[in-house]
Amino acid sequence: MTLPDLSTTDPVVTGSPDLDAVVATLVAAFRDDPVIEWAIPPTTLGRDYHLAAFFASTTEFLLEHGGIVAAPKDYSAVLVWSLPGEPAVSDAENLAFLDRLAASTGACGPRVRALMEALDAHHPADLPPHCHVMFAAVRPEHRGTGVRAALTDALRAMRLHDGVGVYAEASSTRNLRLWERLGGKRIGEDIVLPDGGPSLYPIFFGRPPEPTETR
Repeated sequence: MTLPDLSTTDPVVTGSPDLDAVVATLVAAFRDDPVIEWAIPPTTLGRDYHLAAFFASTTEFLLEHGGIVAAPKDYSAVLVWSLPGEPAVSDAENLAFLDRLAASTGACGPRVRALMEALDAHHPADLPPHCHVMFAAVRPEHRGTGVRAALTDALRAMRLHDGVGVYAEASSTRNLRLWERLGGKRIGEDIVLPDGGPSLYPIFFGRPPEPTETR
């Protein structure tokens, strides 16, 4: 997903961010994202309400289970991720979250749920310890500068160390090229959404697992 410009100011790293500000930036940044347009189409009545509900519910869920947000003080860009091994949730908790998310997005609920289930189903089980970037976004008026520095700052904010990588799903080929320019490597199969939906492209920073030898 689109990388944030955190290069002009030190990011605020927090588990208790201004959620309204985070959501406002995510809505502005992802309004024309192909995956979000598939899940919550532009013709949706009250679309911004449903977009806000989607981003608020998902960010809250991650924060409740050890997630972190990095953002400059004006929240012009945000990075939302989970730490290695997080979120540690039970099947019942995850089901309750998906039910709540679907209910909050009205008629778009089935597609929103399908999106989240696809991300869960395709998350590689054999990666080394890693952070999972759920959302990376910059408000439209702040786009176009500092992409490489942004990721450097974001990685520093994550306090990465040897043996810990970063996993993300690029939501367009443009975003995929940005991630790859910053050193990310495509892994696994593309995540193809149902009903003629777009694809997401899994990407990893770090050393992927060695292929398993077959005999």
